[in-house]
Amino acid sequence: MKQFASSLAQIFLGLCILAGSWMIADAMKDNNPSGNSIEQVQVKPQTKDQLLSHSELQEYLGIKQDQVEKLLPKKEGNVTKSQIPYIQIGYEYYFPVKAVDQWLEETEAAIFD
Repeated sequence: MKQFASSLAQIFLGLCILAGSWMIADAMKDNNPSGNSIEQVQVKPQTKDQLLSHSELQEYLGIKQDQVEKLLPKKEGNVTKSQIPYIQIGYEYYFPVKAVDQWLEETEAAIFD
């Protein structure tokens, strides 16, 4: 009788493990609709250009058009003032990637009007 109870307990334990494994696998499948067990992460490719145009700066910073316009150089009389580092070639403004990265680190918590 004792041996029968032990065998029955082992079979019950095996069924519980099997049912638990099935439930975990089913839950993992619901959380990963692609069916792949490897999670894919999109990494933003490094910018190969040294200078960014206005639209490239917007994409690089990941902000909206009106937000970029607050940062762009503005002419006040004979002086051009800017929140963000830039160079001017002709009538166009360009933004050096390394200078923008450094500026971001320095002004991490700043609020712009």
